[in-house]
Amino acid sequence: MIAIRIDMPERKPDIRALVLVVEDEALVRMMLVDVLDDAGFKVMEAAHADEALHILAAAPDVQVVVTDVEMPRGSINGFELARRVRDDRQDIGVVIASGRVAPAPGDLPEGAYFVEKPVRPERLLELIRALLREG
Repeated sequence: MIAIRIDMPERKPDIRALVLVVEDEALVRMMLVDVLDDAGFKVMEAAHADEALHILAAAPDVQVVVTDVEMPRGSINGFELARRVRDDRQDIGVVIASGRVAPAPGDLPEGAYFVEKPVRPERLLELIRALLREG
């Protein structure tokens, strides 16, 4: 009998982690969503922190939040959003990104990561996977 090997395309996991992307710049948000979707994550998106808080209240299965710092349309910035998320749900990991604002002492809640923009896709995925392992 001859064994025949058939190469099957790699399957994405059936249970995919849900990531919420919070970014006011539409093109940046779309790029982040594409990177995460291509990596096998389920993705939701919000244009500012207020919208993100509404989504988080309605979607208890969010596992990671990726947020910008400066979002003029919302009532709070990304640092405050991260604090609220971590205060309410310690099981949600947070990645905060900014190209203009570096965190001051006390800005980052425990368990959150900060990354400078522009964010390299592989670095973002590395941080999200680390948060999922920690959670």
